[in-house]
Amino acid sequence: MSKPQRFSRIDAVLQYLHDHLSEQHTVASLAEISCWSRWQFQRVFSDATGLSVAQYIRELRLSMGAEALLDSQAKHIDIALMCGFDSEISFHRAFKQHFQCTPGQYRKQGKRVGIKKPLQIITPDTSEHHPLFQQIRIETRPAFSLTGLKGRILGPFSSAPNFTETVPDLWHQYETVLSENTEPNSAPRIGVIDTRPSPEQEESLCYWAGQSLSSLPTCAKLDVLKVPEQVYAVIPIHGSARHIEPAFLWFLRHWLPSSRYRGISGFELEVYPHDYQIDDDKSHMEYWLPIQAREL
Repeated sequence: MSKPQRFSRIDAVLQYLHDHLSEQHTVASLAEISCWSRWQFQRVFSDATGLSVAQYIRELRLSMGAEALLDSQAKHIDIALMCGFDSEISFHRAFKQHFQCTPGQYRKQGKRVGIKKPLQIITPDTSEHHPLFQQIRIETRPAFSLTGLKGRILGPFSSAPNFTETVPDLWHQYETVLSENTEPNSAPRIGVIDTRPSPEQEESLCYWAGQSLSSLPTCAKLDVLKVPEQVYAVIPIHGSARHIEPAFLWFLRHWLPSSRYRGISGFELEVYPHDYQIDDDKSHMEYWLPIQAREL
C-alpha cells in the first residue's frame, strides 16, 4: 500500500527530527524539508499527529533525557546538552514541568514513567484505508489489586481463537454482577491477560474483567487478582474494538523489534473508560504490554 503524499512528507520530517533530535530546529527549516509553507506545515503536522511541532520535539528530548538518567551515570549537564538543551538549568526547568519531579528525583526513583517514544507511521496489513501515526509511551505501573471475573480464552495465536466472543461475554457478566451489588461508578475497566507459562492448557490464557477499586463489594462471584509492578509499553487504540488486534500486531511486528526493549511474559492490560463502546469509532482505550529494556 503506497502512502499518500501528505503522510510521506510528514514521515520525512519525522525521520529527520529523530536523526537530528539534539540539533536546533525552527518551524521554517522543517517546513522547507516538507515542501510546504510554514503555515501549511504546522497545520498538516498538527492534524496528522495531534501535536504541535514544538511540543513533539520537547517531549522527545525530555524522554530521551529521562532514559539517559536511568541507563547511565552521566552528569545532568552532559545529558542536557545531548538532548538539545543549551544549559542544565533549562533542562532542569523543562524536566520538572513535564515529569513533575527533578532529574535527580527521577533518577533516584529508578522507574520508567511518562516516556514518549518517536511517532511512527502505520500502514497495517489489514483493510484499513489510510496510514496512521502512532506514539508508544513507556510506563512503570505500581502493583495493584483487581476485583473481577475470570475465565479462559483462546487468543489470536491459538489454533481456534474465540476471544472475540468470550471477552465481551465476560465483560457483560461482570457488569451484571456489578449492577446487582453496587452503585454505578466511572472508574476505568481493566482487562488483564495472564501470559505467564501455564501447565493447565498450552493454548488458553486466563482473562480477568474487573476494576481496581477498594470499595468494590465482597461477592462470591468475584475474585481478587494481585498484579505486580511492571514496566509497560502503552499502545493507544483509537476507534472500535476491531482496531485493537491490528495495532497489537503492528507493535509486535514493527515497533518492538526496532526498539531497545523486548517483550516478556506477565500481565497484559486492556484499560477502558467506563463508557467504552465496542463498536463506536470514536472510542478510545489503551493496551499495556509488559516489556524489559535490552542490554545496551
